[in-house]
Amino acid sequence: MLTNDKDFERVPGIESFCFIRTGVRYTLNRMQIKLTSLAIVLGLIAAPLMAQDITGRWVGVADSTDEGGIKRQEKQNIEIKNENGKLSAVSIGRNGGPGAPLQIQQEGGKVNLYRFLTFEGGEHLRWKMELKDGKFVGTFSALHDNPKKWIYDRVGTMTLTRETPAPNN
Repeated sequence: MLTNDKDFERVPGIESFCFIRTGVRYTLNRMQIKLTSLAIVLGLIAAPLMAQDITGRWVGVADSTDEGGIKRQEKQNIEIKNENGKLSAVSIGRNGGPGAPLQIQQEGGKVNLYRFLTFEGGEHLRWKMELKDGKFVGTFSALHDNPKKWIYDRVGTMTLTRETPAPNN
């Protein structure tokens, strides 16, 4: 540890810091210090983001309760893809094929998915999830634009797990 000004030596004409420790001379100019600091900060920010791969098929159940107190279990099947560095998502239909596209927003391990159904006045669907221990946990909500037709909105908790592809035989 540097404890006094005698450890530092100024080099004339160069904005740098020089210090001697255990007989070795170290010189760092301000640009080197800034670039090193920037690289460390970017590494700390980027490492968790790169480590969290959210692509694949995710399956689970949303346990929702509507405003009338009716409890439901709604099966959730979603597929997230990375196409040319851009995330895309679709719901998976009952037949196992791709369904309607979903809008996707990601910030680290947090993901929001959105879909608007135009059926009978409209319904906003939202999946608000966070990746924890390899699972997406969060909420599913369905909010209606036509309260006369659809009396109750619903919100509930949800857990999705990554579906393991079937082995090729």
